[in-house]
Amino acid sequence: MAHNDDPYPRAVTVPARTRRRIDRLVAAGLAVLAVVVGAVVWFTSDIRATTSNTSDAIGEPSAANRVPTSLRQAWTAATDAKLGAVTSPYGVVVTADQHTLSGRDAQTGEVRWSYGRSNLPICDFGSGDADTNGGGVEGIVVLYEKNGWCSQVQTLEPATGARKYARTSANQAGGSLVFGGPYAGWVGTTLMELWRYDLVRTIQYGDQPNPTNPNTRHVGCTFDDAAVADQQFATIEHCSADGTNARLVFNWTDPNTHDKEQDQYKHTARAEIDTGSPAARLVGITKDRAAVLVSAPTPALVVYDADGAEVSRTPIDTPAAEITAMKGPTPALTIEGTTIGAPDSVRYNLIGSHLLAVQTESVEVSVTVTPTTTTTPAHPDPTSTTTQTPTVNQEDRQSLTLRFVTAGALGLPAIVDGTPLMPVDAGLAELDQTGLPLRTIRVDRAGYTGRVDAAAVGAMILETRGGTVVALRS
Repeated sequence: MAHNDDPYPRAVTVPARTRRRIDRLVAAGLAVLAVVVGAVVWFTSDIRATTSNTSDAIGEPSAANRVPTSLRQAWTAATDAKLGAVTSPYGVVVTADQHTLSGRDAQTGEVRWSYGRSNLPICDFGSGDADTNGGGVEGIVVLYEKNGWCSQVQTLEPATGARKYARTSANQAGGSLVFGGPYAGWVGTTLMELWRYDLVRTIQYGDQPNPTNPNTRHVGCTFDDAAVADQQFATIEHCSADGTNARLVFNWTDPNTHDKEQDQYKHTARAEIDTGSPAARLVGITKDRAAVLVSAPTPALVVYDADGAEVSRTPIDTPAAEITAMKGPTPALTIEGTTIGAPDSVRYNLIGSHLLAVQTESVEVSVTVTPTTTTTPAHPDPTSTTTQTPTVNQEDRQSLTLRFVTAGALGLPAIVDGTPLMPVDAGLAELDQTGLPLRTIRVDRAGYTGRVDAAAVGAMILETRGGTVVALRS
């Protein structure tokens, strides 16, 4: 009886024509799959979601050489009320919606360039340009949120909207941009970074998400405020291990340039200071000092040097409640060289309903230097002693002094011909060098009440009123 249960079944031979047909079907299927995957990637990609419409540069506007006697409305534009608007000395006003920046001609309001990412919301944007002479972070810096982080950072040419520099960082959502000298930075609740003008990171400070080693993290502290100068930055912090008082901490902007053993992740603070006050705000900073507004024991402007020593304390007629109520970095405007005879700058700070102006001044101080090395004679005398004599050098330092505090401010001022024009209920108050209102230029705000920030671009004055930008001309 025959059986077909061969324990070694023979392979089935598929005709060559059939194999070729199967191969073609598989290849076609793979090709279709590749097209589908590619299409999905393209339609969901950041590249497809990004639009960049640039323009030719416009001529830099000439600044007004006198304070106007009257103002009338020239144009208006909408902006996101949470993001506000940014003015540039290059003749541009930048407005925003949830995803897109629009660079407008300050004279006409016409959109000259735009940059947007339709798949990502804007966290914040700003500019470090005080003038067109360079030295700062030229352009418009914008951060987009992705996967819960404000990680996508881009710098745009202010006049044309062309993309310049980009980076990706672990920036905490809900933070704020800060600018100072050739640096920009992002201040989150427990983590901050500084970048050079080209967005190369120089320092990461705080609760680092990916520390190089555990002892590089600065944990247990929250950041209330920050300010940046050429060589140092300062933070106001509350740390769980140090009680309820606000602490002032100085760090180098680029630790490696001052100590080769340090880098952007591993660094030691220059000084840590207990302000003795539960609330404090940074209202001025230089390469070696900082001015801090404290709420207790009484409101005062306190200047500290980088060694942590208190240099001066000036009582301030500002309610402690206004200092305590502030959240996030202090709204500030730094104007270079607006004071007659002063080499540096004035910083205007909005503290509640008060405008506080802090002046940078160059001062000469005596610094005692003790030699750290000795020269051994070729034939030393064992009975003699060598004495190292300290020397006293005169060095230039940048000090900070209070110029004035003025009540009734609705927001930050426009600076026209070196004169601050402070937004008030009736319009723009012209202030003298002591903060005394000389007169008020009437501005009809059509019933709007709320914060008003003013800025001057060429001969135009721009007011940001919540979700509206209003251009005024004389």
